Order: sequence, then structure tokens, then C-alpha cells
Amino acid sequence: MRSSASIVIPLCSAVGYTFAAMALKRAMDGGHPWRVLFIVNLMGAVLFQTWLLHGGEPFTVSNVTHAVLAGTAFFIGQVFTFIAISRGDISIATPVLGTKVIFVALLVCLAGGTLDSKLWVATFLTTLALALLGGEWQANRQRLLVSVIFAFLASIAFAATDVMQQHWVPAFGFGHFGPVMFITVGLLSFTLIPFFSAPLRQMPRPMVLWAFGGGAMLTVQAMGIAYCIAVYREVTVTNVLYNTRGLWSVALVWVVGHWFSNSEKQVGKAIMTRRLIGALILLAAVYLSLA
Repeated sequence: MRSSASIVIPLCSAVGYTFAAMALKRAMDGGHPWRVLFIVNLMGAVLFQTWLLHGGEPFTVSNVTHAVLAGTAFFIGQVFTFIAISRGDISIATPVLGTKVIFVALLVCLAGGTLDSKLWVATFLTTLALALLGGEWQANRQRLLVSVIFAFLASIAFAATDVMQQHWVPAFGFGHFGPVMFITVGLLSFTLIPFFSAPLRQMPRPMVLWAFGGGAMLTVQAMGIAYCIAVYREVTVTNVLYNTRGLWSVALVWVVGHWFSNSEKQVGKAIMTRRLIGALILLAAVYLSLA
């Protein structure tokens, strides 16, 4: 019998991700994307050290190197995600981020696997969903392009991270792999400092609070997903439930986005409805790729 926690945690993480994204976009609206990402990644690097209590395999050069490579790929994904969110729309970027699992399947195929017919259908559904998500092409071409292109790039980077973890975590154990991976992310974040628009200490206090709040939610929801995969080992169910964040990103931005000074719903009811349908189709594509 499936544990209720294996269902509740991914769903809560999906909702948590959407609230985190809105909070972080609010922090970045002041023109501080790299300082916000720096804060978020340092928080993640610290909080993920609690996984050391879970234990793991020996800290060998090979194991540490693998975790560092995964952390580097994850950091690249984070950079692309922040560009997509800060310069684009959450209600477009988040559903597109859900295509990560499709890229995982494609990367596995490139590594020597076969391309299942369901993956072709998933690819077609993804294309259809993007057409719906981009229903306001003429009015918001630049924001649409930024949302889609950088969210796709982030998905590829995160897919590479997942493939690395799939191959290398068993030899190290996530209790050790995760902390090393996120320490890497934290250290790489110092490369963002030259791109700060101003010193970190000059960041407005309200923006700092939004960044810490969003960063805390983002880290906690990520730990929830990691916990489910590590403990319940139901990767398919966990990913499908977690990818409902694409639906939440449209629904919550539409209903409570104004709490975060988010103006995306101003594009109109028709466009937001198309985005919701597009998010549903993307979720179906993800399910097919995992089935």
C-alpha cells in the first residue's frame, strides 16, 4: 500500500515551488536577480547539509567528483531558471520546466537507449502545449521567448543533473551526494558577484526578505522531493505529482499573484485560460514520458 506521505509531500512541494517562484520574482523585480540567486543558493548549500545525518558511502575522489559535476549542472540550471523567471512569466516558465523528464528520457536514448513511441507523442504534445502557452505571441514576443528558451535550457541542465544522479548516487548515497552537490552550487554562486548591480549590503531590505522567504520555500520543497525519491523510491509517481506545479503556477498567479505584485494575469482571461490548458497538456506529456 502506497504511503499517503509519498503523495502529499510532492503535491505540497509543487505548491511550495509556485509560491517560492512568485516570492523570488518579487525580489528580482527590484533589479537584483544575481544577488537573489546568490542568497538562495547559499541557503540551499547550508540547509542540504542536514542530509549528512542520513549517512552514505565513503568520500572517495570519484564519488566527490561525480557530486561536483552534478552540482555544476544544477547551478547552470538555476541560472537559466532565474533568467526565465526574472525576465519572463512564471505561468509560462514553470510549465516548460516540467519538460525536464522528457529531456531525461532523450538523454538516456542518446546514451544508447531506444526512442519509445510514447516519447514521440510526448514531444508532439509538448509542441502543442507551447503553442497554447505562447498564445500572446504578437503582444509579448520578447517575454515569451525569454520564458520558453531559458526554461528549456534550464530543463536540459536539470535533466543532465538527474541522469548524473541516477548513475552516481547509488555509489555515494544521497546523504553524502546531496550535501557535496549543494556545497558545489554554493561555491559556484560566488562567480555571480561580479555581475551584482550593487554590493549585497545595499540590497533593499524588502527585497532581502522576499529573497530569504522564497529561498527557504524553494529549498524546503526541493528537500521534500529528494526525501520522497530517496525513501519511497517511486520516481514516476513523485515526478508526475510534482509536475502539477505547472498547473499551480498558472492558477495561483491568476488568483493570488497580486499578493506578490505579480501582474501576469493582466494579459487577460483568454490568454490565462490557454496557459492553463497548455499546462495540462504538458502534464500529460510528462506522464506519457514516465509511463
